[in-house]
Amino acid sequence: MNILHLCYDGNFINDSVSVFEKYYPQKNIFLVGKEKNKCRILNASSVFRYIPFLRENYSEIYHLCKHSNIDTIVLHGLHRTNVDLLAYLNAEKMYKVYWIFWGYELYIALAQEGRYELLDKKLHFYSAKSYIYPGKYNKFLRKILGKEIMCDVLRKAIPFIDYFCFWNYEDYLLFQREYNTNIQFKYFAYQAMNKEEQSENEIEHSSFEKEKKILINHQASLSANHISIMEKVASIDKLNEYSKIIPLSYGFSSIRNLVLKEGRKMFGEQFIPILSYMPKNEYIGLIGSVAVAIIGARRQEAAGNIIALLKNGVKVFLRDDNNLLAYYLKKGYIIFSLDKDLKTMDDLLPLSELGQKHNFQCYCSNRIYNDDFMPMLIEK
Repeated sequence: MNILHLCYDGNFINDSVSVFEKYYPQKNIFLVGKEKNKCRILNASSVFRYIPFLRENYSEIYHLCKHSNIDTIVLHGLHRTNVDLLAYLNAEKMYKVYWIFWGYELYIALAQEGRYELLDKKLHFYSAKSYIYPGKYNKFLRKILGKEIMCDVLRKAIPFIDYFCFWNYEDYLLFQREYNTNIQFKYFAYQAMNKEEQSENEIEHSSFEKEKKILINHQASLSANHISIMEKVASIDKLNEYSKIIPLSYGFSSIRNLVLKEGRKMFGEQFIPILSYMPKNEYIGLIGSVAVAIIGARRQEAAGNIIALLKNGVKVFLRDDNNLLAYYLKKGYIIFSLDKDLKTMDDLLPLSELGQKHNFQCYCSNRIYNDDFMPMLIEK
């Protein structure tokens, strides 16, 4: 059993190498669809290959698979380029295919087909670049412009995929309800912990003080509905007593620019955008200091941020149609509905010390370790 990983220049790939190599040593080739000198992933590890997923490179990639006795392919997310490559490779040989689900693939596809509403009805975002916002209009414009259409990418990929790999079973159920496939579920999480990290994460919190700050969303996301969330916050915090921290260091530039414009207009000096990348520990410290965090997405999104917020005692509000609200409630967390529970200034008060302790203990009891799923992930 030898594994070809089709991946991009993403945040999780370096960590994935160490995890897959630990459980499937010397069995992995991570094929990055980009030239090395244009890539952030410049790891010295011999498991990396840098070949753009272009048709002129298909033959080279096929011979790499043949020479390396590849029989398993792991897709890190879905894009038109890796799905087209997968179709080519499967025409030459049948592979066992594992799709590590990222989230955007399913939700954008459903939105483009008019089967899932991602955006609030009051669409402040529409502009000359409206082709990037998921929906039927988006699908039509992207087709004219020759852009990737996610619903077509997903439907093309489905016949080749054997396993849907993710940590949130609710997303798999949504996928099966909408597409009714024979694809099976396997548990997988990019940022699960190793057993040896346990003692570090069992340190009790010594301080429960929260500042008069509200965190809104986690990036300049297509589906975060920034403007409607900011308007709701402004209607509650009429005297602008809370600082509004809005991470915009990655995501779509059109959204970033609009949020900057509207945020300054609504909140003045209390508007605090994050425009550059921060070291992880510094960022976690910043978001852990806020009283309240609001995630405006109507889909599963920002899970890494949400679990860090819950662990650190922040009061978190999610949309009712975001299945993470039900997911974390089932896990026992104290977490709130943005639609039902955020109405007055009192709702912006932080969790009690008891509530913060409860969520920290809930985090400790719900942790998942790589040992819990990695040995069984790939069928040998």
